Amino acid sequence: MEKLFKKALKFVLSLEGCYVNHPLDKGGATNKGITQKTYNKWLKANCLESKDIKNITDKEVEAIYYQYYWLEANCHNMTDKFAVLCFDSAVNHGVGRVQKFLKAAEYKYPDKFLEARKNFYLKIIENNPSQKVFLKGWMNRLKKLKKFIEII
Repeated sequence: MEKLFKKALKFVLSLEGCYVNHPLDKGGATNKGITQKTYNKWLKANCLESKDIKNITDKEVEAIYYQYYWLEANCHNMTDKFAVLCFDSAVNHGVGRVQKFLKAAEYKYPDKFLEARKNFYLKIIENNPSQKVFLKGWMNRLKKLKKFIEII
């Protein structure tokens, strides 16, 4: 797997942590940033029996992130900065949202990409105030992401 993917994965995993099942998190049970739903999809696609997300292995995590986020978001065909921005966004918001952030960034301005993501978080809270509990963490993630892409 690509060297840049490995760096980006290490960064994302530093933010995602371990198993959580916060009652207000719409993703439900999650481990290392991967939801039970995504894990089930990957297990089924690989003809493997279902198992609890708590038991996901590091090898499975890497394979899922590479296939379902890195490749599907087309990160392997981007500049390093945009590859990391899009990968982290795909993980946090889904692959479909990445194109909207890229468009807002005019496909060339990382700061506009980050601003679009910030505005998306604020819109989430506007539409569902219960999600405000996650705002500080989301903003910290954006700050860390901005610092990370500056050193790539």
